[in-house]
Amino acid sequence: MSPRFPSSWHRLDEGKEIPEPPSAHRDLSTQSMVALAKVRYPERTFVLVNPAFLQLLGYEHAQEILGQKTQVICPDDAESQGVNAIAQETLEKGNGYLKDVVLRRKDGQPIYADIFGNRVDEPDRPLEIVWTIVDVSDRHHLVEDLHRQSTTDPLTGLANRRGLDLELERAFARARRQQRLLAVCVLDLDGFKPVNDTFGHEAGDQVLIALGKRLPEALRATDFVARLGGDEFVVLIESLEHLHALETILGRMETSIRAPIALGEERTVTVGVSIGVALYFPDEHDDQQIADTLLRLADQALYEAKLHKDDRERCWVLFGEDPHPGRNVIQNLLDQDTLEVWYQPILDYKRHRIVGVEALARLRDSDGTLLSPAQFLPALEPGDLTMLSKKVLEHALNDLKELETIGQTLWASVNVDPRSISESCVLCVQDQITAAGIDPTRITLEILEGSDFSDQKEALDYLQGLKNLHIRIALDDVGSAYSSLLRIKQVPIDEIKLDQGFVRTLEEHPEELVFVRTMRELAQGLGVDLVVEGVETDDILDALAVLGVRLMQGYGIARPMPLEALKAFLKQPIVPHRAGPRSLLGLYAEHLILHDTLKKTILDSRGSLGYLPIADHERCVLHQHLQRLRPPNLGRLEKLHAEYHRQLAAVAASSLENWTQIEELSETIKQEIVSAYFAVR
Repeated sequence: MSPRFPSSWHRLDEGKEIPEPPSAHRDLSTQSMVALAKVRYPERTFVLVNPAFLQLLGYEHAQEILGQKTQVICPDDAESQGVNAIAQETLEKGNGYLKDVVLRRKDGQPIYADIFGNRVDEPDRPLEIVWTIVDVSDRHHLVEDLHRQSTTDPLTGLANRRGLDLELERAFARARRQQRLLAVCVLDLDGFKPVNDTFGHEAGDQVLIALGKRLPEALRATDFVARLGGDEFVVLIESLEHLHALETILGRMETSIRAPIALGEERTVTVGVSIGVALYFPDEHDDQQIADTLLRLADQALYEAKLHKDDRERCWVLFGEDPHPGRNVIQNLLDQDTLEVWYQPILDYKRHRIVGVEALARLRDSDGTLLSPAQFLPALEPGDLTMLSKKVLEHALNDLKELETIGQTLWASVNVDPRSISESCVLCVQDQITAAGIDPTRITLEILEGSDFSDQKEALDYLQGLKNLHIRIALDDVGSAYSSLLRIKQVPIDEIKLDQGFVRTLEEHPEELVFVRTMRELAQGLGVDLVVEGVETDDILDALAVLGVRLMQGYGIARPMPLEALKAFLKQPIVPHRAGPRSLLGLYAEHLILHDTLKKTILDSRGSLGYLPIADHERCVLHQHLQRLRPPNLGRLEKLHAEYHRQLAAVAASSLENWTQIEELSETIKQEIVSAYFAVR
């Protein structure tokens, strides 16, 4: 009898007496929108393909591929090994799955695919697998684009801090493998601020863009440059055999930077540079903090270079090989009790009052200049940081007592270096709080997220010891270290502080409000407080309030200030918030919340929800906010909003769960709100 294969399949063995495939495979084969191929093993040859497969891989006729080995579409050895391994697993277990496989089309162009294998269980036939091939090239390129955006400075096109962190790991690995020197160089421009002040920030951006092009040209192909922000850059110089080679490269960088930079057709500016350099000598006993250590040492060298720029012979200072250098300028300032503690208020938005402050260290230089932590922390050793935390806590405890005299019972957060957490730390904190007579629940110790306490039982015990004193523990800058948030559950914390880097840019990237909402839900689920830093504008504050964020901190509320200024600030009334969003950024946040609430309500109701109220978009609070805020594209937004509710009502009435059109409408509404927001900013 002639075998009856579906017409959508092309067979290698057409005309031979072979039993008809089971109905399951026959049904599968007719789904011509999905690329399918049957492969025989151990030969790994194609015996059946469908039109979607031919179209995906760029073949016109099945005869071009039938009888060929799978290697024809998977020529890369590493990829081929992965496919062969999953094929073996499929033959043994019945099915298998592999993501992001690089396949090669007939024209040589690569595509990315997820492949799903199902073993063909037919008696008296060779071993065969039916492969389903799903083109995920768009997803792959999107992920690549997102990764590139997350590691690239948008102004200069250079790597950003995250890109630097990733490259540092690779650079250290190469240095160890090659046993060559690696130089970590931190660059800071001299004379950049006057350019900004005189010609404006746009001119400053032109300077940074120009240097973003020049620096890579002054370096070798093996070197790496990143921009950390502002006018600060980091350069990694690899494969150094001797210091003379390093000096040659640094000289080229200085010459390149000092060359005049054109601002338009008739104006040029020049800037100088100070460079701090730390050398990495490969050692098999390197600790995991080597990257942070080298950057800190380079920062310390940079500070010395800036400090002596008027009398130095060259623009760079090399941090010495001596692992125990003498006390530097910053350490001497700390020894001389030049510490000042400033306070940044923390707003409880729902209670309309300042409820706490973060105690922030400042050092007063000999010329009266006030140094911020970013300027002096890199020059301090672990022992110095322990002493600094102790002094800041002492100031904070005394100042909390003084604030009580004006009727203000606030709590204070103090940053603690994670390396300081020890048994002596617990005892010291206990003694300080007891002596001050302050309720310990009014003290929060902030620990950086990057501190991997979850892997150190002893450190966790010390944290628990602090908790036993009824002190609150906060995990600071959550998100900045890209570490797993799952380990938060393992650390005895009372508070999460969201890194300000995720908040400051919300006006440029409103879609990142989703991340803030997720963090709020995470904190709520863990039963801890969430403090959001970086609240620098009224619009950001408005959007966060709509999302239900209660505790906020940032320049939009108040800048850090000394104690006397804080007293005056606390006497000023806090303006109560108005119901509903006050800005289009807040409206965007409102739609996020409403969409999730409506979707959950409809899905949970299982068709029992009355759909008529949902159909009336004018009953929705978003309609009321649109009428009040009057965005420039109000008419289009109203039409989209009405259609959105009509679609919601249709789903609610029919008990269907097809949300594709509704999700698309929701995205369109968000895009329209963003467009309106950008138009009126």
